[in-house]
Amino acid sequence: MSELFWAFRKRHKLEEFPVYLDDHPFQIRERIRRERENGMRTADVVLVPHYMAQWLSEEGILARYRPAEVDAYPKKFRDGGQRWSAVGVTFMSMAYDARRLLSKDVPKNLDDLSSEKMRGKLGMQSLTASKAGNLGAHYIASLKREVGSKKWMNLLESLAGANRPRTYDCIDHLMQGLLDGVVRIGLTVYSLAYFREKTSGSPVSLLRMKEAPPMLTFTSAGLVGGAEGNRSAKTFLDFLLSSEAQRMIGKIAGIAPSRPGVGAAYPFEVKYASGSAFHPDPSDLEELPAALSIFKRLHLP
Repeated sequence: MSELFWAFRKRHKLEEFPVYLDDHPFQIRERIRRERENGMRTADVVLVPHYMAQWLSEEGILARYRPAEVDAYPKKFRDGGQRWSAVGVTFMSMAYDARRLLSKDVPKNLDDLSSEKMRGKLGMQSLTASKAGNLGAHYIASLKREVGSKKWMNLLESLAGANRPRTYDCIDHLMQGLLDGVVRIGLTVYSLAYFREKTSGSPVSLLRMKEAPPMLTFTSAGLVGGAEGNRSAKTFLDFLLSSEAQRMIGKIAGIAPSRPGVGAAYPFEVKYASGSAFHPDPSDLEELPAALSIFKRLHLP
């Protein structure tokens, strides 16, 4: 963020930066809500995982704004109601430590992952009790569409039974557990955490299974209600969608530019196109409460 802000100021020579919040998604949401309720100044701009941008939009926290170059983006990369824009592509996947898990032991499908040989090897973000966010829950819930109810329930029942995973509040902590050898496979790994380690030389690899493909999602930006009169906030949102800012975003480990024609400056590993499925979509949001209910019924943490 600091490099984007300084590039923004250099180009526009505005007197002040827009205010933004840098924290876990749940904390950002709660802080903005409380500050607004108490008449306090809060963030002008948010950059958050896409599910949180959708929540904030539905709750009336994000204001309408149409960035200057938004028409350069596919329609699915921008909100029809003008509440958010996708500034980068990220993904959720499963990953393992190639030093500690031999190739012959790497699961090839969900049946392998559900087998008892995975006992004690799995870790994940908490599905029902995380205080940081629930992108992991969105990912596990999305697998139901890939494999169908029966195979999905077999996986959940194995996680509730013999293969109960070690759980973490934060995905960064899950990655640390993976690299420390506490777990062998991380079931809910975010690309920002994965590439932070991968590009620094850590021996992490994506778990490539046809039945559990990476879940493409966005990092999205929006204008917070109350900042409609803030020129710098609106101009910063314009800047985020510019080719200049998108090239800078392409250098950040774990996030690929969302603007067509601008690529990541490193191997992003997961290919996407404007026709790809990005989550969570409206169906995901509608189905998530039922999935969370199942996670709780199975006593998944």
